[in-house]
Amino acid sequence: MAPFHHKSLRQVAGPLWIENALRTTLTTVDVFMLSFYSEKAVAAVGLINQYVFFIQLMYLMVALGASILLAQYLGSGDKETAHKTAVASFALGTIFAVVLSLTLALGAPGLMSLYGLEPAVHDYALQFLVIYSSCSVFTAYSMLQSTLLRVHGETRAPMYINMAANVINILGNAISLFGWFGLPVLGVVGVASATVFAQAAAALALQVVIRRRGIELNFRLLRVLRWPEYKKLLCVGVPTAGENISYNLAQIINMRFIAMLGTNSMAAYVFLTSFLRYVFVSSISIGQATQIKVGWWIGNGNEEIAAKKAMRYFVLGSSISLVLVVALNLSQGLLFRIFTQNPDILKLCGTVLLVSLLLEPARNFNVIIIPALKGAGDVRYPVAVGVVFMWLIGVLGSWFLGIVLGWGLVGIYMALCADEWTRGLFMLTRWKSGRWRGRGFVKRVPS
Repeated sequence: MAPFHHKSLRQVAGPLWIENALRTTLTTVDVFMLSFYSEKAVAAVGLINQYVFFIQLMYLMVALGASILLAQYLGSGDKETAHKTAVASFALGTIFAVVLSLTLALGAPGLMSLYGLEPAVHDYALQFLVIYSSCSVFTAYSMLQSTLLRVHGETRAPMYINMAANVINILGNAISLFGWFGLPVLGVVGVASATVFAQAAAALALQVVIRRRGIELNFRLLRVLRWPEYKKLLCVGVPTAGENISYNLAQIINMRFIAMLGTNSMAAYVFLTSFLRYVFVSSISIGQATQIKVGWWIGNGNEEIAAKKAMRYFVLGSSISLVLVVALNLSQGLLFRIFTQNPDILKLCGTVLLVSLLLEPARNFNVIIIPALKGAGDVRYPVAVGVVFMWLIGVLGSWFLGIVLGWGLVGIYMALCADEWTRGLFMLTRWKSGRWRGRGFVKRVPS
């Protein structure tokens, strides 16, 4: 397997794009299939998706910490420490999974009561959250296993495995919603169960690939690992994922504001998100590749290459986003009618898409430049800046424009647009200033 620094951006980001696009397609298919079942079910699953993302981000704390450290250790030639870091990441991931699964599964009724949902929407949301969160350990293992394969240069296997998992999920949804083979219609319970089963299958398949690729993962090292190994993972992972976690928590609060606007606004948000994810999936994939490639360059002592390449990747991602969001605006009349014929929802989606012409290109500051900063070891600055602007502009702005002024979902998206631009310009200034230089976590091992 060729290491990342020997691969082009296309070779690294290409499989990541396919994998992310498949996940996005799965979400879109879920919404499409649920729209035949109930628009209230669509609204409920849209709400719970915020919690699904939050769960994934909590596991991402360990996965991101492992990704950055492993990339820099492997880039510097320190394979022994890289091996210990990989084992420690799985131990921490297991602890996170057990605690988070129990907390959310037991606390789900209390959380759902905070939203003031219609009874049917409340019941659907509660069902999905309890089932998914109680079995989310499979998600944790899948993320860690995929990280381990990618930093060793194996980007295709996670892509193919996630493709197969998506097919399993879609088939499970169809059986649950349409009663195929004479089986009972299970509704949202069946959709959640299909998601869990697909993640479990993916985790098992990834483990098989790791063994076949000869990637060392000796869990007997757990007996000799000490607190410093775990501490370093947390010191890198917590602030690295802290910005993502803050963003997702802010979105959960914003979802509460959207719920106050009614089921039509919630459904419109879900439909919009289902399509807009296709706009920024390329940028997210470029950002993921940038983070690991920058880590390799920092481990090799090539800060100048990292500085130039990250900016090129940012320009590429911004250009792709702009083209795609314009195309989505031009084709909205056809696309959104696939999901609904409700004129109020269609009108709302069309208005919000105009705001997205400004919002989506701005995301590239935060999904490409921030990963570059993290890959270089500058993990605290994005958190500090992110927390301030996400909450002062993103959350308070959404409340003021959407609820107080009565601009509804359009006002909320305007606040999100202002947050992305303000926060993003701070990140770009940070990268251009070069203050991330010299913040790597490892020293190169002489060959």
